[in-house]
This record gives sequence, structure tokens and C-alpha cells, in this order.
Amino acid sequence: MKKNIFYFWASDLRENSGEGILANQFLTDIKKYYKKNIFININKNAQNYNTFLNKYILNFFGAIRLWQYHWSGYKTMYINYLPIWNFLIYLLLPPTTVLGPITGSLLYNKQSMFNYVRRGILLNVFKNVSLFIIFRKYKKILFSTELLKSSIKKNNRKNCYFNYVLQIFAGFADKHYKKNIDFLIYHRKHNNKNNKIIEYFIRNTLNKNFKIVVVGDPLDCENIYNAGYVSRNKIKSLLATTKYTFGSSENLYTLFVLDAISKDVVIFYDKKLTMFNTHIKYHNLRAVDFNNNQKFLKFVINSTNHLQKRSTKNYHKKVSYADYFNGDA
Repeated sequence: MKKNIFYFWASDLRENSGEGILANQFLTDIKKYYKKNIFININKNAQNYNTFLNKYILNFFGAIRLWQYHWSGYKTMYINYLPIWNFLIYLLLPPTTVLGPITGSLLYNKQSMFNYVRRGILLNVFKNVSLFIIFRKYKKILFSTELLKSSIKKNNRKNCYFNYVLQIFAGFADKHYKKNIDFLIYHRKHNNKNNKIIEYFIRNTLNKNFKIVVVGDPLDCENIYNAGYVSRNKIKSLLATTKYTFGSSENLYTLFVLDAISKDVVIFYDKKLTMFNTHIKYHNLRAVDFNNNQKFLKFVINSTNHLQKRSTKNYHKKVSYADYFNGDA
């Protein structure tokens, strides 16, 4: 490719969003292997991601525009937004394009019929179409987690690299933090989040006088403090003084959970995700049934009263992605 230039598309490069943080990590990593290359983002709106235009329209424009640079002999790269269900993106991209980490999950809230039809049927079909296209166009594929691993045929897995999100894990806490917040809750209005059970927990523990802080979308509940959307550094600061928090029901290794681990927070996570806990062993990670309100409430309250110490030694299984970035990545 001429002039050693990468023209790339990134929908989100914000420093305080999960997509943006992962994209910036990807850029940092690939630049280590292409030190003499210049990287140019053709999306001028990457810092203004939260618009309908930038989320759902411009990414197709970006995929098509990369063909201009591909035909001119330049290297091309598409970093994000890359959900597994968006098969049109994979179809439209030039075949030599370097892909950023693909995101997606097989898990969803099955209590909602709408969610079942949309995610369980429609998006599942889209996912299979995407995988069909991907494994015929690209030699190497990078996934942010391993939630999609079971959907991939075993003979194709040798070309896959999973759990890239762990590249942003800062490591385990190396000091003791003074804790004065009982619960820090990351809340997003989304059908696939565990919002209902968190609200159930809050409304049924008012007599416990827990100090509860919510970041992200506000919750309409009594006796809590809504901090709103704050920077990642602010969240880290809050986590350092937090005793307990809750993980997401769709992904164990979220950015919020990884930051919580690094600040020695006790994390209650959905037990259905236990099978995906393959790379981090953390003594304060507690599995609980997120589909049974009463069992959930009892377990969490009992844990706050009598948290059993575990002998589990913290361990992080590191993965090298050098083979993905090297050569014709």
C-alpha cells in the first residue's frame, strides 16, 4: 500500500465512552506495529457520537467512502461502530480493511416479548449473516469479548481473537481504599440492562439507609443521589470509595466492572455470566440470580451484613494480540 497511510473510520473516539475508550486503545496498539505509518480518521464527528446521524447513518457513509482510499492503494481500517448484527457494514467494507473489535452478545432480557422477537429472532438472523460475510472476507477477526464464541464454528475460531476489552483493564488494587459509599450504580436506559431488579433492590432497602449513588441516566427513586453523566476519572474516584456495585446482565467484562475490580469493589453479577469468567479471578466477584427478585435481594443484603472472605487469589490471564496486528492484520 502506498505512502504508508491508514485511512480509517471511527464513529466514537470520546475518552469517556466505552466504545471510544476501546477504539483509542485499538489505535494505540496498532500504532506500535505500524510506527512509520500515518493514521487519518475520515470521520470529523467522532467526538460528537450521541446523535442519530452519527450513530446510525454516517457509519454506512464511512464504509462506502473507504473504498475511495482502497482503490487508490491506501490502507483502510474501520474501528467502530461494529456490532455483530450490522451485517450491512461488513458487506459494504473493502475486503482488506482492518477491523476494530467486534461487539455483541447472545444474551438478552427474555421477559420482554418485544425483546425476544427483536434480539432473539431478528438480530440473531442478522448475526449469522454477519458471521457468514466476515469469515469469507477477512483472515483475522477481533472480538471485544468472548460472548459470541459459541456462535462461531470451531474451525473458524483459530482465526479469532477474543476478549480484547481486557486490554483496558488497569489491574488489581494495590492499596487499601476508605469506603463511604455503600452502592455505586451505573444506570443506562436500555431494554437489555438489569434496570428493573436494581430498582427493586433500591425500593426494598429504604429502611437500610444505604448510601446509594447513581451515575449515568437518573433513577426516579427515593434516598439516592443521581450524579448524572460524569467522566471516567470521576467514576474511578467514586469507585475507590464504594463498597458494592452491580454488573450488567449482558456482559461480565464491562468497562465499569473492570474499573470496579481495580478499585477493590465487591461486585454482584448475574450468575448466567459465570461461564464467561475465564480471564479474571477476583475475590470480590459474587454471582447471584438476577432473574429472581427475592433471592437477589436476600443474597445482596446478607452479603452486606456478613460478607464472607474468600481465599481466591486475584489472577489476570493476559492475552497477546500481536498476531492480529502484525503483518496483514
